[in-house]
Amino acid sequence: MHTDPSQSVIAEGNASRFVDILLEFARHRTLTAAQISKTTGIPASAVYRHLALLVQSGLVAQTRRRGQYSAGPETLRLAANFHQEAMVKGRISEQLQLLSDETQELAAYLVVRGAEALCVDAIEGPQMLRCSYSPGRSLPLLKGASAMALLAHLDPQEQSRIVAGLGLSAEDADNLNHELQLVQGRGFGLSYGAVDAGVWGVSFPVFDDGGRLLGAVSTMAPADRAVRREKQLIASTRDAALALGHGEGSR
Repeated sequence: MHTDPSQSVIAEGNASRFVDILLEFARHRTLTAAQISKTTGIPASAVYRHLALLVQSGLVAQTRRRGQYSAGPETLRLAANFHQEAMVKGRISEQLQLLSDETQELAAYLVVRGAEALCVDAIEGPQMLRCSYSPGRSLPLLKGASAMALLAHLDPQEQSRIVAGLGLSAEDADNLNHELQLVQGRGFGLSYGAVDAGVWGVSFPVFDDGGRLLGAVSTMAPADRAVRREKQLIASTRDAALALGHGEGSR
């Protein structure tokens, strides 16, 4: 049976030593086993054994110079993924700041995590809003503009699985499915006090170039303030979703 080399790395050695060795490659471009042994305190014989497994897994590579090692292709892929994620996070924060500046209200970006809507980032408006969504917090995909915008635009099979797992009565499940159809047809979620009393919310889905749901951009405001300029808040939130989705923010 074929065994993934990366699994062997964990199975055949002391995990903390592997971490210590990999961290050395985060600090230096190239290293010898002797240098690693000196800085980590790991015996040279053990360093060689660990390096052999790390080379096998692709996390470390041997350089053209005999006895020297560098970060391997798999480590470079990790770095590239981190860089890409940081760029995406930066774009989201920038767009939320623009949205909040324009609306003077709370702007948030949420994604689906399991059966919940997770708030990835949020920018407060000049007037603080007491709201259940803040960075790092999540709520079930059950009610509210953000949850509905996300759930309504999921893959149908994933949507059905999540709705089935919410433990709703047959009547409540029918009502939820009807609401999801309305959100799909309208293209965005809209709510008044669904999650927090007195809070109005609008949320537009964000899609990638292939039409896959990435997340949702939401604006939240006190209902008495939002009702006077609802059209403006909806339009601004839609534009932010489009900007993050490269034109795929609505269908």
